[in-house]
Amino acid sequence: MEEDLWALEERFWLGDALFYEQHLAVDARMVFPQPVGMMGRAQILASIEPDKRWRRVEFANQHLLAPAEGTAVLVYAAAADRGSTGSAYRAQCSSVYVRTGGRWQLVAHHQTPADCKLSS
Repeated sequence: MEEDLWALEERFWLGDALFYEQHLAVDARMVFPQPVGMMGRAQILASIEPDKRWRRVEFANQHLLAPAEGTAVLVYAAAADRGSTGSAYRAQCSSVYVRTGGRWQLVAHHQTPADCKLSS
């Protein structure tokens, strides 16, 4: 379970709109720093542009919580970049997944910008 969820999480950072359509819950919400703020599924899908995707992401300080059967919470620090100068981004993140119909779906994701240390 743990490896599958971390692989899904990485794909949400790096994946395309089709991946999001397949793995994002119908009632999903994401919360980003301003000016983006909170987004629902339709806004999230509309925001996925191939030339603005992250090219690399690294996770650190990873924790997986399983508060109830079929529910998982990922908490971690992320460092990502879009492959261009000045595109580096660091954040403290959390994601909530639910298992529906035998598949994990992302229900909620939150990012708080941060200066996080990464393991080497």
